[in-house]
Parts: sequence; structure tokens; C-alpha cells
Amino acid sequence: MSNGSNKTAEQSLPQNEREEQVRLAAYQLWEAKGKQHGADKEDWAEAEDSLNEKVED
Repeated sequence: MSNGSNKTAEQSLPQNEREEQVRLAAYQLWEAKGKQHGADKEDWAEAEDSLNEKVED
């Protein structure tokens, strides 16, 4: 039974790390675009796409 709970904990850690990577990439995009407000969803999506491409390579 502990193997199942350990596996769940291990699976959540990479997701947390991934979310942090997306957050940082989106922030960098926001800064690079001149800190324009109102494009947070687009920056987040662009950051996710960028990270997905890196993982696929």
C-alpha cells in the first residue's frame, strides 16, 4: 500500500516542477514583451508550448 502513496507523491513533484518552469517562462515572456498587462493567459500558453517542445526533442 505504501508503494501506491509513494508513487503518487513522486508523480506530483514533477508536476510542481513543471508548473514552476512554466511560471518562470511566462514571467520571462511578460518581461521580454515590455511587461504589458492583460496577456497573462497568452504568455502562460506560449510558455507551456515552449516547454512541451523542449520535452519532445
